Amino acid sequence: MTGLPRAVVDSWGLALGAGGRVRDIETARSAVITTVRERQVRPAELRSAVAARPALPGRAELLRLVTMVEGGSHSELEIWGVDHVLDGPGMPRYERQLPVALPHGNVRLDAAVPHLRVAIELDGAAFHGDPAARERDIRRDVALAALGWVVLRFSYRRLTREPDACRREIRQVCAARRALLDRR
Repeated sequence: MTGLPRAVVDSWGLALGAGGRVRDIETARSAVITTVRERQVRPAELRSAVAARPALPGRAELLRLVTMVEGGSHSELEIWGVDHVLDGPGMPRYERQLPVALPHGNVRLDAAVPHLRVAIELDGAAFHGDPAARERDIRRDVALAALGWVVLRFSYRRLTREPDACRREIRQVCAARRALLDRR
């Protein structure tokens, strides 16, 4: 019997091997993201399984993906957002998956600039597409606002089509928050 870390790595190798189809690669990426995010495997276990396969197709890409998920990118959109928006020049330092205690329970912010109390949420349809999810997001934003947080929400469409505008808005809000805090 093969353990889950090795199965995930073997699946990666099959998907990225000769003639890797886009759908197979997406499935392999999803398996890595989901198993790490849901703590079914530890990143160290995946790295160990990768080390046992030095000729693994897409080896460097897999290790980078594991590092991104381990660092707090819990979806393809969050990975894309880090690579193309949040890590851009002139962007403020941020933390991923910052825990915040709210009256109704703890939440994790996709990205945050804690000293300015700016939360950045990257909203994909998978987790934010139905009315119940939208209601949950509104209640969460209100609770965060009551604690002094400004929440910036960016949809998949906006992030991928207007990354420069998203970066500009984040910088503007952070500058305004910094000025506000300096006046106090």
